[in-house]
Formats: sequence, structure tokens, C-alpha cells
Amino acid sequence: MSARAETDKKSVAVRLVEMAQERYCLGVSEDGEPFGAERTRPHLAMLLRAGKAGLRAELASRYFRDTGTVAVGQALTDATLILEGMAAIKAPEKLYLRVAELDGINYIDTGRPDGKVIRIGQGRWTVTDSAPVRFLRSKLTAAMPLPSVGDLDRLWDFVNINVEDRPVLLAVLVAALVQCDVPHPVLALFAEQGSAKSTTTRMLVDLIDPSPVPLRQAPRDADSWVTAASGSWVVALDNLSTIPPWLSDSLCRAATGDGNVKRALYTDADLAVIKFRRCVIINGIDVGAVRPDLAERLATVELRRIDRHMRQPEATMRQQWRTALPGILSGLLDLAALVHQRLETISVDVSPRMADFSRTLAAVDEFLSTNGFRRYLSRASQLSEDSLSADPFIERLRQHIEEPIIAGSGADLLAAVTPAGDTWRRPKERPRNGRDVTALLKRHAPALRSLGWVIEDDGARNHRNVLLWTVYPPAKDVSADQASQPSRPSLLRGSRGGLGNADIAPDSVPEEPVEDLSIEAS
Repeated sequence: MSARAETDKKSVAVRLVEMAQERYCLGVSEDGEPFGAERTRPHLAMLLRAGKAGLRAELASRYFRDTGTVAVGQALTDATLILEGMAAIKAPEKLYLRVAELDGINYIDTGRPDGKVIRIGQGRWTVTDSAPVRFLRSKLTAAMPLPSVGDLDRLWDFVNINVEDRPVLLAVLVAALVQCDVPHPVLALFAEQGSAKSTTTRMLVDLIDPSPVPLRQAPRDADSWVTAASGSWVVALDNLSTIPPWLSDSLCRAATGDGNVKRALYTDADLAVIKFRRCVIINGIDVGAVRPDLAERLATVELRRIDRHMRQPEATMRQQWRTALPGILSGLLDLAALVHQRLETISVDVSPRMADFSRTLAAVDEFLSTNGFRRYLSRASQLSEDSLSADPFIERLRQHIEEPIIAGSGADLLAAVTPAGDTWRRPKERPRNGRDVTALLKRHAPALRSLGWVIEDDGARNHRNVLLWTVYPPAKDVSADQASQPSRPSLLRGSRGGLGNADIAPDSVPEEPVEDLSIEAS
């Protein structure tokens, strides 16, 4: 019997499985999603079930091209189940969106049909045909231009920001290209109307992670956010007017590592796991005071207003941008390669919340002879001040507490800052009890500490079995205080136990006894 006759006897499902084995490497992602990668381009993976962009649809198309007949739905379903089983026995592999890292080398998927990859390592970058990692492309993955002769300064012809903010913006862009598995700051572009916020955001996305939908409106809820953010490396939210608490928390989690677990479609027991870390850009005129945990993760850049006589038609601006983009990308890659190499050895004396970004910014400052790190810290202090001023209780505590308070409960602190007399009425947003005060202090403690306050709790290790707080206002004259006074004591030590996360050294305890400033429980 001829080989053709034997092939004809095989079911369509079997032929689909054999076709897949011949053309694709099968595997499973860390999230449990089966995928296939063409053997000729093993660095580009396709999920088995991903609609029109999935391996299942690709198999159906190839089968028709090879045989001239259509694979019926049941045959595709049977073949897909078999391929899922084959993939499931493989060791899980990490699939990357746009940017990957392996053994100290960074790889950037250009998103081009030819599969070109940009390799960054040893202080230089090159364009290659493949990579030893696997990239996953989605419907939001668009193609990068191939870099040409570098000219990074041309970026400022399109991005209208102060010179002092330029290194901060460049550090955000560089971090997006050379750091794939560390927390990234949320780039915030705030400006008045007429400052080209949307146009600038679109260009920045086009530079580091091109997408057919570069700008997105604010999601409706946390689930919508996870769905929108899981498909691209850079997520840009356009024209925000406010940041509700749930979105603030979602942005924080995306910067440091987000995820979601929910029931998979069309199953009774299987779960769909989505986890990711993203680079986020937001813009708006005034979103109000942001919550302190988000404020710590923001890299704020203010856009300057564009004069009317300097405005250009949108079509003209886009054409100029497309022409300049390859050179700007090349210049950015030049800087990114230098920073990538320097990150192995650089360190910073003051490390804020976004420690990895701080090192990147310090390296950018070093190569460009700028003071972006100082600018970044100044903006962070301003954001911390704004977040504290927006909370009436915290603001009143800052104004009212002039002497140290040691071992006060949340209820004690609430009583201490509550005005006396029968005429005072509690505002609606004011905390109702000690538990509410504790929740506020825990949320705002990092911002208060950044402004010089000492805010610590004893972990409820006391005879009252309640959380007791120690609150020190900042010294009025730090230099004079350091010159003439001993260091502040190590608080709540001895019979009460330690502070847990206190940052005060044991040798800072003065020789003279400390006055008892405890608040007595009512």
C-alpha cells in the first residue's frame, strides 16, 4: 500500500497532530498554558488556544493549504486535546512580552514578521534573527522599526518637557528595555490642557512597545484592568481625571507584580492564572492627591504647554515622528546598552521605594552628567506631602502633635487630636475608632517617614494586647538637633519588647532617662 493511501486512512485529527509535531515545538508556560513555536523560529511562541492568533487556528489554516480540504470542528477539538496533553508533560517555560533577560543578556522582540530580535549585552546592542528565549505576541503587539543611525536628542523635538525632567523620562524608557523582571515606576505625565499629553504618551509607547492601541481609557474595574494589562508590555492610560482606590491598588500591583486567578471558560474546575509585571504610563490634567503607596511608585514628569503658533497638524507631526523614530530608537538603545552594563556595579546612597529604578536613574545621570535622581527625590517628597495633606485626619495629626507620643493606641491618638467642646461635629471622612486610625497610619506611615516623622508600632506586644504607636514629629532644626542633642532613644524596648521594624539603632539610647510621655488609656 502506498504512503499516500496510508495517509488517507488516517483521521483528520491524527494528521493535524502529526503536522503540529513536525512543524512546532510544543511546551507549556509557567501559567500552565500550552503553546507551540515554529521550529524555524523557536523564539516566537503561540498559545494553543488564543483565537485567531493561536496555534489551533494556524493548524486549521495550514491543513487547508496542504490538503485543500477543511478540518472539521470535532477533528480540531480532538487534535487540540491531544496536543495539550503532549505539552503538559514538558517542563514549564517562561514566555516574555517584548522584553526578556537570560544570563545577563537582554532581548527585545521587534514584533516584526521576520522575527528580528534586538540583543543588549556587554555595553552594546545588535539586531539578530533569533534568541534563546521565547516571546509571546498578542493582538496588541505591533512591529518596531529597525534602528538606524542614533540621534537621541531628536526625542526632545517631540516631547516637550523641562530639561530637569529629561533624565527621569529617559531612565523610565531605559528601564523598560533592559529590566524585565523588576518593579518599574509608573510614569505620570501631568499637565494643563493643550500640552500634548495624549500625543506624547502615544509616541513614548510607539518608541518602546508599539501597539495598534497605544492609548486606553481607564478600565471599569479590577478584572477589566487585568484583561487590558495582560496583553502588552507597556500599558498607557489616557486622560485620567481621578484615580479611585481600586485602580490605585491595581497600578501598584502592576508595577511590582500583579496577577489574577479565575475559573477558565467552558470548564467546571480548571482555573485561568494570569500574572504579570508591567510598565505603566498615565496622563491627565489633575488626578487629585494620589494614595501614598502609589505616590511612592510614581515617576512624575510635567509637560510644558505648547504655544498656539508652535502647533502643527496631526498628520504632519506623525510623519515627522515616523521619520525620526528609527534614529531616536537607536540613540535610546545606545544609552540602554551602557546603562545595562553599568547596572552590574552601580549603587546609590539613598534608595527610595523603587530601588531598581533608582540605580537605573543614577546610571543615566552618570552618563549624561545630569541630576535626574535629585529631581526624582524632590518630586517624590512633593507627592508624599500632597498625599498626606489630602487626608484631614493625618493633616490634623501633623499640625497637632508637637511633642513625641510613645505607646499610644489608635483610640488614644484619635482622642488626642479631637477638639474639645460640644460644638465640634465629626466630619464624615474622619475615622470613627482606633481601628480606623490604625489603618490610616499603616497606609500613610511611609510618606510620613519620608518627611522626617517617626511612625512605629509595637506589634501589640504589650500587656494591653492592642497595637500601640510611637509618633515623633520631625525635628524643627535637624542640623541643630544633631549638633546639640543626643540621638532619639530606641523606643518601646525593654519590658514592652522591640519595635519590630524600627530603624533606630540600639546605641542611640541616651544616658539620661527619657521622660514618660505615654498617653493613658481612657
